[in-house]
Amino acid sequence: MYADVGVGISPSKIVLTLEGGKAQELDLLAFNSGDDLLEVSLTADGEIAPFTTIDLQKVIMEPEPKPHKLPIKNGKPFKVIIRPPSKSVITKYTGVIAVTGSPTGDSQFGGSVSVAAQIELTVTPPKSFLSYITTTHLLIAGIIVLIIIAVFLLKKAGLKFSFDKKQPTQQQQPQQSPPPK
Repeated sequence: MYADVGVGISPSKIVLTLEGGKAQELDLLAFNSGDDLLEVSLTADGEIAPFTTIDLQKVIMEPEPKPHKLPIKNGKPFKVIIRPPSKSVITKYTGVIAVTGSPTGDSQFGGSVSVAAQIELTVTPPKSFLSYITTTHLLIAGIIVLIIIAVFLLKKAGLKFSFDKKQPTQQQQPQQSPPPK
């Protein structure tokens, strides 16, 4: 006798429009459509991967009762947060949220199964220029402010800074060796 092995994800396709720098939380439902327990994990792949985080990444999931019917009984909800970068032009990204099931314990099945939800994301420019400010910008500004404060305090303590312009010097003419005797 052979066991069925399978996983599913709902919804299977998501189309979003989002302002750059803003976060969107998605609720995805993963389920085990096979016969045995599976360790199920979610991952982001494609152009959306660098700015996508998944709240819960691995769970042990019981199979759905047979015959399969809606609503899903043993599925697990996963929270996915998409926070695309701010850009000055409309940008389109595509990718997938993949759910992979691997056997647990004494399963006869030795591989894994996967299915994915397709993500199509359109990112619009932010409404405020402040959305373009990153942590790096803030760190650089903080360092500059600290340098200005340090210079101000050192001047108050009596340290003097001056920048003198050097006057050009006349080139010395090379000494001529005395004539031979």
